[in-house]
Amino acid sequence: MPDSALSVHSLDPPDSTAIYRELAATLRQVHTPDLSRTLRQDISDRLGRLAGPPVELVRNFTEPLACWFLSEVLEVPSLDTPEIRPMGEAIHRAMDSGLVPEAFQPGREAHRRLAALIESWVSSMTPEQPLRILVDRTEAAGLERTMTLNSVRTLIANAFTSLPASLSTVVNGFARDPGLLTGSLNEKRLDMAVHEFLRHESPSQGTTRLCVADTVLSGTKIRRGEDILILISAANRDPAKFDEPDQLRPERWPNQHIAFGHGPHSCSAAMLSRFLLRELVAVLAEGRVGIHLTGPVTYKPAATIRMRATLPAVVTQRA
Repeated sequence: MPDSALSVHSLDPPDSTAIYRELAATLRQVHTPDLSRTLRQDISDRLGRLAGPPVELVRNFTEPLACWFLSEVLEVPSLDTPEIRPMGEAIHRAMDSGLVPEAFQPGREAHRRLAALIESWVSSMTPEQPLRILVDRTEAAGLERTMTLNSVRTLIANAFTSLPASLSTVVNGFARDPGLLTGSLNEKRLDMAVHEFLRHESPSQGTTRLCVADTVLSGTKIRRGEDILILISAANRDPAKFDEPDQLRPERWPNQHIAFGHGPHSCSAAMLSRFLLRELVAVLAEGRVGIHLTGPVTYKPAATIRMRATLPAVVTQRA
């Protein structure tokens, strides 16, 4: 693989383990009660500003919220700009390059340009900022700077893929059933609801793995070097694993879904995604903001990430 493709998602242990460990340590530092309060207030304010006439919530709420959130916690310039948005869109389309080969090269170029931007951001950061801490720690552990920056790039790319996809799933769920989560709320109930949203409608529909040794799985021979397509969304609806798998049950527990993958190549943005989704669920479950669909919900023509293109609604707010 080219150096530009080496990241926490393409490296194997022990290199990937070292990056994951330092990445998790960095993200835990920004995961604070103060940030939780900031998020809830920002989500409420954003929805409040949209109250009134019909509005399209993907373009005006879920996508901008995803970009703002990652910019905020990683302390980088706004991702929601005319310069960066096309990069995110190209990266998203390139995830389907196995089906749409012409999307591969624009996606690779977008990855390169985004990596250059991240390098410039990190170079100008103080030693106390999260990404600078991450880079310094991994370099001290003997890992190449390029691999760490590429891993940051994959993290930031989630602002245009799985994160807004998950946000729109939660918004759509409460729009269809405002009483989805009632009663007193605590962190455990909120976390349970987030995991169930992720299981019921997984943002990532599938992923691939490369077979490293001849093997047999469920009677099927798989040879070294073959690509294996793993359908995450199907696994999360497996009736042998989940009771009534097609039902959205916010208090389902245990909930051993694989919405973020599993093992050494699981999604690096999982911790941050669950954090933001929990705060969105908390705001919508309070019932002070109402979302009422005004038309059909549409989806983007994509295979890897299940993303809504439009979510037309009226937002109401009570004191």
